Amino acid sequence: MLPSFINNSNPSSTLSNGIATTATETSCLLPIESKLNDQEAGNGDCHYSNHVHFRDENGGALESTRTISFASSSPRPTLFRQLSQHLQRLYDRHVGKIGTLGSISIAVNSLTGPAMLNLPATFSRSGILPTIFTLIFVCLLSAFCCLHMANTISKVPGNDTFAKEIEYSEAFRFFWGPKWFLATQGLFLCCITCLNISSIVDVSQVVDTFCGHWMQTHALQINGLTAADLKWVQWDYTQCSDEQMHEGLCLPFLKETIESGILITMGNLIASGVILPLALMDLKDNAWWQVVGFVVLLATSLQFVIQFALTPNLSLRNTSWMGTNWDDLFGVVVFNFALVIAIPAWLYEREPHVPVAKVIHVSSVMSTILYVAVGLLGCLAMPNVSENMLESMMSGAFGTSMQLGSSIFALAIIGLGSPLFSVLARLNLTGSGLCSSKQANLLAVFLPHFVSWFLTDGGAVTKLLSWGGIVFTALVAFLLPILLAIHVVRDYKKDGSIAVYSGWFNTARKELMSLYVLLVLTVVAITLAIIGNLTATNGPSDKETIK
Repeated sequence: MLPSFINNSNPSSTLSNGIATTATETSCLLPIESKLNDQEAGNGDCHYSNHVHFRDENGGALESTRTISFASSSPRPTLFRQLSQHLQRLYDRHVGKIGTLGSISIAVNSLTGPAMLNLPATFSRSGILPTIFTLIFVCLLSAFCCLHMANTISKVPGNDTFAKEIEYSEAFRFFWGPKWFLATQGLFLCCITCLNISSIVDVSQVVDTFCGHWMQTHALQINGLTAADLKWVQWDYTQCSDEQMHEGLCLPFLKETIESGILITMGNLIASGVILPLALMDLKDNAWWQVVGFVVLLATSLQFVIQFALTPNLSLRNTSWMGTNWDDLFGVVVFNFALVIAIPAWLYEREPHVPVAKVIHVSSVMSTILYVAVGLLGCLAMPNVSENMLESMMSGAFGTSMQLGSSIFALAIIGLGSPLFSVLARLNLTGSGLCSSKQANLLAVFLPHFVSWFLTDGGAVTKLLSWGGIVFTALVAFLLPILLAIHVVRDYKKDGSIAVYSGWFNTARKELMSLYVLLVLTVVAITLAIIGNLTATNGPSDKETIK
């Protein structure tokens, strides 16, 4: 530490501790601020360069630079002190704790979200070949977008090993500035909220169906603002006919049995009670639950595939090879591949040895196989499949084991996916310092649950999936990462730490050309999805619920 100066006109003073100094002080100059830079020299000799700003007696600003040289007799830091400082730096350095299994679990659970429940109905409308082709095409596009996003984040100075917390919007602020940071914050939150609301609504529907088949489910119907406009309604499976049971249409609160209005059901309350505590965890703690969900996903998906394959009613008459309606095909499929939203937070929390490219490839391929197997076989096995396939599977037409498996699937897969979405949205808001934890929880956790309670139209959920997939997911998970990667490759001459193409395109020019190809394919996919939605003429079918 620099010794105190003695205020006198003598430029040289000797302090009592034996350190010789050279300094100049003038009593009429009052210091405003001082910046001190020091450098240790050999043999314990130190030199200090002190740049001082002064204010004279009349308030005018002056500057003065002085150099103080002294020879210190104090010894260098001991070996013990050096070791202590090194250990402290290691302790303060962030180390990820999510291993390979947890990483794949988070990735697969991010992919197998609420839109997965719409795939059997999508196969039924859009046909076998177009749906499979679209799934494979969007899977490849999504994987490359994830790899480019990870590679771009690694190009932030000092972040080759992802030791810095660079969330989704933070990457745009670093390379594109504050305006893009704020824009992507809004788009990211809308994308996550869209996924989150869909998940909560799907879980609520399944809980109501489960309760109605085993006991009763209840709901508060709101038709106005007065007490007379409130009505308590209930439902159980005895209200269904044998034909409805056989066709998988024994569902709670159908439009033809419930008057218009808003329903807050028992399923809403149970779903929020289970999901909210998990949504308030951080990503590391939530990773254990994601592993549980991943194991349940594999087990229940295997059960569904076996039972669908053994169903006597398995028939190609429930669909066609080319389909008849492709309006929302791209919208629903794009909504299934929002993996990019989880990449930035996962890169920071993963263990250093976890391979980024391998996790992205394995999770993308595994999810696509599950989509095709469950979606196609579910379509062939259920002649009148609901937009939410779990409702048809829980209607009783496929036996008790399918009802139980569907309930477990809803709570463990869709239910655990919702907290993950909330965690990712909160990290993007707080990681950059835009919001406090309380503000982020209000926007990312509590708001989606509140909105889901009043989203009582099944057709509205389908539109949310389709338009949400186009407007928000397509931008956040596909278009913006590619545009950012193009900007960084073109204007920043630095190699990233991710081999996006496994060494095939090892020059900046080739990588840039591949990014332009990906950009064109992304624009084509989004355009087809928008045209399909704009030309859609089929409204919600009569089997869609009021929820």
